Amino acid sequence: MTDRRARTLGIDVGTSGLRLAALDADGQPLWLERADWAAPAIEDGHEQDPRQWWSAFDGLMCRLGKQGRLAEVDALAFAGTSGTVLTIGEDGEPEGPALMYDDPRGQEQLDALRRLDLDPDAQLSALARWRFLTEERGQSGRPVSQADWFVTRLTGQHVSDSNNALKWGFDAVAEQWPAALIERFGDRLPEVHRPGTAIGPVTPELARRWGLPEGGIVAAGTTDSMAALWASGATDEGDGVTSLGSTLALKLISETPVADAASGVYSHRFGDRFAISGASNSGGRVLARYFTGEQLAELSAGIDPDRPDTLGYWPLAGRGERFPVVAPDMSPRLTPRPDDPVDFLGGLLRGIARIEAQGYRRFAQLGASPVRRVYSAGGGARNPVFTRMRQRALGVPVRLAEHTEAAVGAARLAANRKGTR
Repeated sequence: MTDRRARTLGIDVGTSGLRLAALDADGQPLWLERADWAAPAIEDGHEQDPRQWWSAFDGLMCRLGKQGRLAEVDALAFAGTSGTVLTIGEDGEPEGPALMYDDPRGQEQLDALRRLDLDPDAQLSALARWRFLTEERGQSGRPVSQADWFVTRLTGQHVSDSNNALKWGFDAVAEQWPAALIERFGDRLPEVHRPGTAIGPVTPELARRWGLPEGGIVAAGTTDSMAALWASGATDEGDGVTSLGSTLALKLISETPVADAASGVYSHRFGDRFAISGASNSGGRVLARYFTGEQLAELSAGIDPDRPDTLGYWPLAGRGERFPVVAPDMSPRLTPRPDDPVDFLGGLLRGIARIEAQGYRRFAQLGASPVRRVYSAGGGARNPVFTRMRQRALGVPVRLAEHTEAAVGAARLAANRKGTR
């Protein structure tokens, strides 16, 4: 008889709350829990108080522990928003609010970092936010990502993973910090491990507080998008994952890493392979401007998915495209507009499908493995007509992702944890 008690936990910490997924001994999802917090906007950026994150997480863990649901858990891992930054003191406490992944500040610091002897394709947005906190707010503590901070709180170790560290300038291919960053910031930068590496046990105090068994391991975490890749079921070279959310995000498992900072293409570690990433500004946000969810379902039923793309739309919600072409001043291309809403929606969906196909071709042009099949996640993934259109444009099989919750992917990392290197 299968043991259906929770053995591993994955925690996805986002912008408005966190999700916690539990897997059994066979790696099958058991249950999903959530905890939310208020995230009021500020005028000149996007900040959050990390203490809200901790309060929500601690409250959820205490509740689950009292219910006896954590008594057999032997490992856990965190996923967090990529590019979110805070600084902490020696006691692990935050020195101030976190700058979230979409906070625009740090441009002056980014310009200065670009003048260092670094690879021009290096991702530096998180490093620039840290330098903003240091130079503009006088915060002198250690820098951590959102996921890093939880690992530090649970284990007492200042470490990161190679997925989160990528936007700090970490070289994920060579698996080391560039010499220019070591020379300038070496004593502040964390030790970096591959996602899923066993970091250390949960502190005895927290294990008792939450009803965890003594010696439960915290594994190095990952970013939210990479956790979603782990959850999807994609495992082989040439497997692509398309997230059909408000924007269109692509990932591809490749034997070869590629990067092109100008168009936002970069490579994460994915086990012994690489995950190539790129994101278009097209996507569901454009559809929501013209149609309700009910209208999308009703009108889609009348579309011929095999009809050729004669309108040539490039659906955008506003000005500018970032991938698969770089065009900051590009305007939405949505004319001519047919009188029949079925034809108009068909044109929008064919345009998004064409952009997706061009994205995977762009990866291949840069030297990545060719796409062989695509797993779909997000709201558009369950539209069968859209799936037919996309499969026609891609020329490869398209299927639903096994799971779409990043928390499930983080739990899979914990289940596959390996010893420290």
